[in-house]
Amino acid sequence: MPAPNLHNALLRPPLIQILRAAGFHATCPSVLDTVTDLAARYLLLLASSTAAHAANAHPDDPVPVLEDFYQALQDAGALRPQLRGWEEDWAGEEDLRGLDGFLSWFTGPAHREIRRIAGFIPSEGDMMDPDALEKEDYLTSLKKKHSKTGEESRYAGTVLGKSADEHPIVIEGGAPSIQEWGMQTRSRGAYSPTSDSSAVSSAPSNLSDPEAMEV
Repeated sequence: MPAPNLHNALLRPPLIQILRAAGFHATCPSVLDTVTDLAARYLLLLASSTAAHAANAHPDDPVPVLEDFYQALQDAGALRPQLRGWEEDWAGEEDLRGLDGFLSWFTGPAHREIRRIAGFIPSEGDMMDPDALEKEDYLTSLKKKHSKTGEESRYAGTVLGKSADEHPIVIEGGAPSIQEWGMQTRSRGAYSPTSDSSAVSSAPSNLSDPEAMEV
């Protein structure tokens, strides 16, 4: 499965849960694919903007920090309403309305309903063990269901698992690495003859004499 299709497939279940929490009970596959594509583009925009702010603010250590992500949210228009920088300087105080609204969403009823639909918190009237309130997400549960040996062995080194340790790949024929194999190939090509004259010299000598060919 190509990478974009895989990423969209992994993003589709969370979006279905978000739409269900918002009150939608049915939709067309084309609509769901469009919403998934828009969400993927928005996440990519946030990630690229965060990386750009990190590279500009601290190029010696371009690892994104909270301030970089905060500025990326501002660029994407996620923090509204909020004054601009020069407006905050003129007012003499920092406008935190957009940030407060963004943070309050995580503690509000909308986010709680999404967590309930996803199965992370119990619905009203459900009897659950308090130790089981924090469930695993759907992807972790799905991987455990389809892998008897665990994530480390089957999904290591893939997009679904942890990063695998890099190790050299020995190419059949004795070359220890792709770089050395390429050097050997180029060196053999440099010393190989460009033309083969053996085929001409092997022809009978009388065929090259026009008088001998006359009948």
